[in-house]
Amino acid sequence: MNSNIDILRQWVYYQIMNDDRLKLEIDDNTYHIFYQNKVEHFTIWSKGIIEESINEGDDAIFYLHYEFHDYKYACDFFKRMIMVLTKEEEKIHEILLCCTGGMTTTFFAQKMNRYCELNHSPYHFNAAGSYHLDDVYQGKELILIAPQLRHQLVELKAKYAPIPIESIEASVFAAYDCPGLLDQIETIL
Repeated sequence: MNSNIDILRQWVYYQIMNDDRLKLEIDDNTYHIFYQNKVEHFTIWSKGIIEESINEGDDAIFYLHYEFHDYKYACDFFKRMIMVLTKEEEKIHEILLCCTGGMTTTFFAQKMNRYCELNHSPYHFNAAGSYHLDDVYQGKELILIAPQLRHQLVELKAKYAPIPIESIEASVFAAYDCPGLLDQIETIL
């Protein structure tokens, strides 16, 4: 088993050295792999236990430890760790929900933000009444209006171009259907 661990150790070393994005520091049994503001610690302990962790500042964002039994699985675990280490932050899409007074869309926006957070979807929602739209539309990637404002769609599209403006499907709006609204948004964007 020791020869397989030595082969793994060398394979990991060459994986890091062949990736220009990564910087490596080695001490004892641990490879410290740096990427932007994250650091991965890859440690092979004497009994064949492998420990992999990623920290971003003081926050631990990934941790895995396992007993080395199979070279292929250890390589796969390491590749997955590198994927987590080098994953870029997703751009958060700013979306504005608009209804007549803003109360219904405020509730829907709060519900959508919770849903997107739980599902790791890259969207953030705000809400406003139609009378307040001039004050809050800047910086939004998409404006979705409630079905009761659909009669103003052509006028709103002309006024706030180039920001896309669409009407929320009535059945989605009436049921506060988070997956349905997300499907509609992804079709538009």
